[in-house]
Amino acid sequence: MIMFKKAVYLAVLFLISVPLQAQINVYMGGNLQGNYSWIRGDEQTMEPGFGAGFSFVYWEYEYWFIKAGIDYTNKTSTILDYAEDYGVIPENPDDKINITFREQAIGIPLTIYFRPYEWDANTILITGTLEAMMAINVKESSEEYGEIVLKASDFHTRTKTNLGIGIGYQRQLDKHMFLNIVPSYNIDLRADRAYNSITLTAELIFGVY
Repeated sequence: MIMFKKAVYLAVLFLISVPLQAQINVYMGGNLQGNYSWIRGDEQTMEPGFGAGFSFVYWEYEYWFIKAGIDYTNKTSTILDYAEDYGVIPENPDDKINITFREQAIGIPLTIYFRPYEWDANTILITGTLEAMMAINVKESSEEYGEIVLKASDFHTRTKTNLGIGIGYQRQLDKHMFLNIVPSYNIDLRADRAYNSITLTAELIFGVY
């Protein structure tokens, strides 16, 4: 009986000590983004925007890790385009006007981070992102026709795919807390109005298990 009690105590101590000694490989956090974006089209402008998001990171291996999450982005650009969304039917190829598009979108990114070089608490990061996105609000404005908000019926599709590559920097702030700062170049695919963006992301992650 005494031996059984000792075995129970040892088993409990073992079960408690294993999680304490285990390496943390699940991280959570958030990010803030600044972007300069332009729509691929005629006489487009490059204009500032912003974004924010929630990050969920799985970090099992020293030299790479992966992130999923949810992001909100706000992008703006002006292009020379037909006023068909205002109900105006173009009569000749020159019937284009300057239209400003402001798009708000929600995205689910999947990002892989590579850590090719590390010194002290600093690390170089190389990133690749594939993100499924959906426009939740798009406004058009022009001097000639004012402002309209596009309805779901105005889109061929509200969903699009975004690809991004980046090279950035990671700083270890604490044993299980890291700051990632990554400039990236991003392009929309399969979109009614496809944006290109240069984005700067500041991301704080901390270990939870």
